Parts: sequence; C-alpha cells; structure tokens
Amino acid sequence: MGYTRELADPWGILLAASAACVAWAIHLPAWMTVGVGLVVLGGRAGIAHVIKEPEVPVPAIEPDSAEDVWLRRFQVARGEFDPRLEQTLDLLERILRRFAVRASAIVRVEVAADDVDELERLTTTYNTLISELAAAVSGVEELVGAEEITDELDEIKATALATERATRGWMDQEPNSARLRNG
Repeated sequence: MGYTRELADPWGILLAASAACVAWAIHLPAWMTVGVGLVVLGGRAGIAHVIKEPEVPVPAIEPDSAEDVWLRRFQVARGEFDPRLEQTLDLLERILRRFAVRASAIVRVEVAADDVDELERLTTTYNTLISELAAAVSGVEELVGAEEITDELDEIKATALATERATRGWMDQEPNSARLRNG
C-alpha cells in the first residue's frame, strides 16, 4: 500500500488512538497526547510502507509444455484482433491461463503407483484442460480476419468458463496418494 493508504488504515488509527489514550491516562498535557497519537500513526504508516508485503508467486506454467505452446499461439492470434475486443480477449486469456496453470500443476503431481483411480482422474482432467485450451485457441485463430466475431468469441468464452467450472474440483480434493513435487 502507499503511504497515504497506510495512514488511513483502521488498525493504524486504532493503534494511534490507543497510544494517545495511554498518554492522556498518564496525565500528559493535551498537546503532547495529540502529538503521541500523531507520532505513532506516522511511525506505523512509515514502517508499514517500508516493509512491503511479499509478492505472491505467479503459478508456474511448465516451459515448452503443451499448455505453454497453446498460450503463446493465443497471444500471437490475439495481436491480430481489433483493439475494441481487448476486454473480451483479456478475459479469455485469463481463463486460458488458468487452464494452463492447472494443467501444469497436474503434471507436477506424483501419484502412488497403487492408486490407479487417482491417476486416471488426474489424466482425464489434464486431457480435458488441454483439449479445451487447444479448441479455444484454434477457434480464436480461425476468427483472425473474420468480419463479425463477437458472437463467436463470446461462445468460445462461455465454453471455456463451463469447462473451467467442471474441472475446478480436482484442486479442492486432496488425495492421500498425491503430493506436489518441488519445482
């Protein structure tokens, strides 16, 4: 957050007010009580501004994997469209990126050799994600140079959203036999 936002943070204001109350309780003059509150508020905002929150790591997509190749193809095709479609293409790219991240995460999951059902479920989910990613990107590539494409893009986006909802469940289930590999 910026310094101004830190000053307006309710917890900082509460801390400053508490410090001012303590100063008043030990019978400091009124101007010193206000000063203590302002110093605490400014100091807390300054420290919070200097100490930045750690950046959340972006989920990795395996380089040169099928999902990475399809995303790069989408980005190339995206450059060919009218800038007025930017908002729709942004949303579609976010959906396709989530597909790619999930597919890469599935690749990094190790399943115990005796859990055939889990392996089959993960393989099916991976294949669904990759086939939907491929279908969406191929559909977008076919629309390059077409005249009226908003309906087709909306249809691709709706199909991608439906697939995303259908494949989201694998992340919520924590199988006993699966663990994420490092890296």
